[in-house]
Amino acid sequence: MLHVEPTAVFIEDLGSRNGVVVNGAAVDRRCRLTHMDRIYIGPQELVLIDPAKMTDQQETGPHVVCGGCGGVNGASRRFCGECGKRLASAASDTYKEPRRPVMPPSWDEPEATGTAKAADVMEGIASKAISMGRYEEAERILLPFMDTLLGRAMRESSFGPSDDPEADAVFNTAIGNALDLARGLGEPKWIDWVFRMHVATGRLMSADTIETLHRVVRDQEYHRPRFVRAYLEVIRSQAAAYGPSERFRAGRLDGLAEVIEARR
Repeated sequence: MLHVEPTAVFIEDLGSRNGVVVNGAAVDRRCRLTHMDRIYIGPQELVLIDPAKMTDQQETGPHVVCGGCGGVNGASRRFCGECGKRLASAASDTYKEPRRPVMPPSWDEPEATGTAKAADVMEGIASKAISMGRYEEAERILLPFMDTLLGRAMRESSFGPSDDPEADAVFNTAIGNALDLARGLGEPKWIDWVFRMHVATGRLMSADTIETLHRVVRDQEYHRPRFVRAYLEVIRSQAAAYGPSERFRAGRLDGLAEVIEARR
């Protein structure tokens, strides 16, 4: 379990089958992590990076980037832990982290794909925290990624309707995380986040998302109509292209807006 606190990051093994290893040593108690520590959780590898301690071309030490998938691997590995491809051992392949963070990445760049996979691991850790009812901890882990996703969507119109399954997966996972946090923390800001993300991307909400919002809005007596109004404007501008199922979902969104407006 990863504990992200305001001034420090800790990790502990809660009796997992594969164990947790930090810099080659098994963790048997709560362990504080520092800049450039290497964490192995089963087959997954993480490198903890403190942006405040990065230089323009600071090396991460004994790591090699996979030429096939962009995954970051320990130099002692012969094959990539992500895709299984044999790794090059040339010193020139040692991974270098840029000073400016790039999460979430551009999905068509190999190096960015490696960063995305690190984000996948963090999301998995946050999901485990949610399953254990540790919503505050999950929020600390997810907040930087969620803020970056929303900012990117607002600036670049990223994650709009597309045929890219990877972008769809990132979008759907982020929406699911926001809804989990809204339910677990009772924080209206995460309901806001769901609406804002859909406004930025222009996507029509899935039926599951709409039904979950109906429940959460009623349970929490959510009464902030600003973002649902903005979203309804987006939906109505696209309504002419909707088929029967899309029109049904749009109707459910109108009903949701009426519930929110009635609470003012």
